[in-house]
Amino acid sequence: MFLGSLWNYRKLILLGVILLALLEVMYFWPKLLVWMVIAAIVVTVIFTWWINNSKFSLDLAAFMAESVWAVLAGIGFLIFARLGFWQAHLTVLVILTMLAFVVFYHQNRIDNKQWSLSAINWLSSIDLLILFIATLSLMLLPRFYGIDIFWLMLLVSAQLVLAFYLFSWRQGLPMKKFWLHSLLLALIGQEIIWVTSAWYKNAYFKAFLLLIIYYLYSELIVHYAKGNLTVRVAVEYILIAFTLIVALFVFDWLFVLAPNIL
Repeated sequence: MFLGSLWNYRKLILLGVILLALLEVMYFWPKLLVWMVIAAIVVTVIFTWWINNSKFSLDLAAFMAESVWAVLAGIGFLIFARLGFWQAHLTVLVILTMLAFVVFYHQNRIDNKQWSLSAINWLSSIDLLILFIATLSLMLLPRFYGIDIFWLMLLVSAQLVLAFYLFSWRQGLPMKKFWLHSLLLALIGQEIIWVTSAWYKNAYFKAFLLLIIYYLYSELIVHYAKGNLTVRVAVEYILIAFTLIVALFVFDWLFVLAPNIL
């Protein structure tokens, strides 16, 4: 039974081992950074194609995009967050764990021809984590490269659209108004990046704020598309978002004041 499970997920295990080796080389030999990043993308694309039984489709494109997104988000944070030794290796484990969840549930969907409820719930949470890490990485990017805010806004809006597409796809929503909703979401994301660009708050604060707004927007749109968006549901999600924003400001206030108090 155990050996059968290992064999069934041999592609996932092999992908994890290869990526672990690439990330370790990336950390200990930073001169090879560009080549290791390219290698990680190529390996991820090849393995997702292999796991999808070498069949090209829109589902495969979504699978590839989500997997590469997870890998690049983690690598970006690993590069730009200036982590210590143990922090860096913990980040490597987080990268591999995120990718493992993505590949595991996609492989189950391929084998069973449908999404399970646990896959929808877990991948929704994983995508929120990927979105936070990827946004944070992009916001840390200007520390190292003189990137124009236009490109930052474009990259953030692109990943918001990707996250919303994956969420809508797994929820089985009709795609008739997807691009309209995505355009509005992209504009909201761009406005947030533009407004907060000169804000004194750190990148972690801004990335989490964007995540809260995306969560509220995507949940309301999904309930609206399914025809069960009521005033009560809308108020519940707005209260959740409001509570998270208040908690964000309170924690930021406490952490800012803590050094002065001590």
